[in-house]
Amino acid sequence: MKKTILILGAGEEQAIAIKLAQNMGIRVIAVDGNPKAVGLKIADVGIYADIKDTDKMLSIAKKYKVNGVMTHAVEIPQIVAKIAENLGLPGIRREVAERATNKLKRIICFKKNGIPHPNFKTARTIKEAEQKSEKIGFPVVVKPIDNAGSRGVIKVNTRKEIRKAFSEAKSFSKKNIILIEKYLEGPEISTESVIYKKKIYTPCWADRNYSKKELYYPYMIEDGGDLPTVLSKKNKELVEKTVKMAIKALGINFGAAKGDILIHRGTPYIIEMAARTSGGRFCDTKVPLSNGVNILKPLINMHVGNKINPTELKPKYELGVSERTIIPEPGKIISIRGIKKAQKMTGVYKIYMKPEIKIGGYVRPIRNHANKVGYIVAIGNTQKTAVEIAERAVKLIKIKTVDKKRHQHKN
Repeated sequence: MKKTILILGAGEEQAIAIKLAQNMGIRVIAVDGNPKAVGLKIADVGIYADIKDTDKMLSIAKKYKVNGVMTHAVEIPQIVAKIAENLGLPGIRREVAERATNKLKRIICFKKNGIPHPNFKTARTIKEAEQKSEKIGFPVVVKPIDNAGSRGVIKVNTRKEIRKAFSEAKSFSKKNIILIEKYLEGPEISTESVIYKKKIYTPCWADRNYSKKELYYPYMIEDGGDLPTVLSKKNKELVEKTVKMAIKALGINFGAAKGDILIHRGTPYIIEMAARTSGGRFCDTKVPLSNGVNILKPLINMHVGNKINPTELKPKYELGVSERTIIPEPGKIISIRGIKKAQKMTGVYKIYMKPEIKIGGYVRPIRNHANKVGYIVAIGNTQKTAVEIAERAVKLIKIKTVDKKRHQHKN
């Protein structure tokens, strides 16, 4: 009989997973809190509901007698895990999902298990944050323990900057505690792993790009990423070893694990290891373009109880892929030029723009990944070629805005 999967989230990125599952002959029940979510229209059954309402999601899973439950690029592994655990479906335990999602529980786990991580403290008040930041030593990074997408993640260079950073981080949290980490310098890498039958496969790698970090300061936001990684063989082996250690320490024994790693003075430090797939079309678009591996397919099969062939997770070729962010000045949009010209460039795969980026719309200050208005994905024979194409294409796009308060034109 045809198997059924419940996919939580039905936005543009989740729609990729919905279509793929359907192409694999699997019936899809999709749920999203936005009644206009594109995935609700294409799913076999589209349901408008809050995906964070665990009891509601559990009742939907029971009603449609699903064979599996998953999400893609959404920070809700605890909810997926609870449904899977309640119904005896493939997945990780709830406590594992919580440990891999809560930044404080995660970094404590790393400390207990000897996984390299930034020195850290916690604070409940501004005064406590000031004192503990000085104890760690500036610069530090202040962040909420229960949010994703770089929301509320702020670099702090001096004690006088703590008050504002603490308050902003707190505004993105439902907890009464904030995490403070030592700021480390070094190249950063994104990885995506699949855990299947006690083995960890890591076919997804990218070098995170921070060449425009001065435009975002004090917010910790990258300007895109590049594939394949240019890490040396030695450093890649070190990172892969550390990634495996982190996954095992957290107890992630099934499904996806998304990692952010920073190499500081020759040592890979785990900045993040989440029990989910990444957003930004990393694993569903950029990695398949670069090496032919789309981990969504084996993950979908795993979640409905189908066997997979590990060779699906082995890179098949190597091409350069680069993403660069489009960064207009904040304000009301009065003109947009260059998108069609950029799209026609040889090597430009696709330009992703938010629907609200149109004449009369507004550009918000970029303080986290959710604020980004768009980005370009380019392909080349090498990483260097792809980067050159992406950066040339970004320069062609001109979004002119006028400041809402001063009514001055901004280029």
